[in-house]
Amino acid sequence: MMNSFDDARHEEVPAAAGQRERIAALDLGSNSFHLLIVEVDGRGRVQVVDRAKKMVRLGAGTLRDGVIAPEAFERGLEALRELAAKAALHRPVALVAVGTSALREASNGPDFVAAARHVTGIDVRLIDGLDEARLIYLGARQALDLSGDRRVALFDVGGGSTEAILGGDDECLYATSMKIGTLRLRDRWPCSDPVTDAERRIMADWCRLVLAASVRNLKDLSFDFVALTSGTALALAKLGGDDKLRLSLQALRTWEERLAAATSEERVSTWGVDPGRADTIVQGAIILRTILELAGVDEALVCSAALREGIVAEYLVRRDAR
Repeated sequence: MMNSFDDARHEEVPAAAGQRERIAALDLGSNSFHLLIVEVDGRGRVQVVDRAKKMVRLGAGTLRDGVIAPEAFERGLEALRELAAKAALHRPVALVAVGTSALREASNGPDFVAAARHVTGIDVRLIDGLDEARLIYLGARQALDLSGDRRVALFDVGGGSTEAILGGDDECLYATSMKIGTLRLRDRWPCSDPVTDAERRIMADWCRLVLAASVRNLKDLSFDFVALTSGTALALAKLGGDDKLRLSLQALRTWEERLAAATSEERVSTWGVDPGRADTIVQGAIILRTILELAGVDEALVCSAALREGIVAEYLVRRDAR
């Protein structure tokens, strides 16, 4: 059974003893840690009751050096403490946590997992890129119209990796994970502030080199539309004031130029970019622009459901199978 996710304010969710249960999902990403709390009723309907995010930058330097620096390690544990405390207020029947690119690549990633268990009691499962792609698909398909055998080319651009997925309503047909993301691109190709045209060209050329084969595979298998997930895609869509949460190739090109021409401080003060994303938003725009160019599309849908919703969906499938 496929569950659908509906956002709602916490106080709008009625309590019915014995008929509802809450589940918490934690996504420990390279850029930020995310918490999702959902409530599931007796008929399997899922309603979002709370969300929280902590900008941790666990992947800053980690994706380049292969080790989580002491200050990032402590930031991560403190963020996890706060999110665990918030989750506990909802008394979930289960809390499922996964770690992605920065944690799985760092030599001391297992040490962080052990420390997280000691400090919070949470068991963090380190997932590989293909498992991450599978969970993203499970989450995103809840929010996408895949009726009538429609196929989506789905791209999730994170801090450390980008997942590319081809999926239909009930099947993931192709999935891959590439070592390219906003933090990884920033660390690999350090830029001026503002970013110069030459620096943008260098980053775009590298993005094209890394992404081309996977996007070509998706095109060969054929898809009906492109969808983008991740905070970077949502942030860029909202910059244009598009309530429909779509991103056009032209808008990406325009915003890439505008944001690159501004300093990090100006991106925040002039354009309202999240301060925690100000030094990677240009890199994100370049990656997304390159994806749309390689895919040969003029526009992509921006989907807010992804990995965290997929964690919940997987939990429910496994629970129902018991």
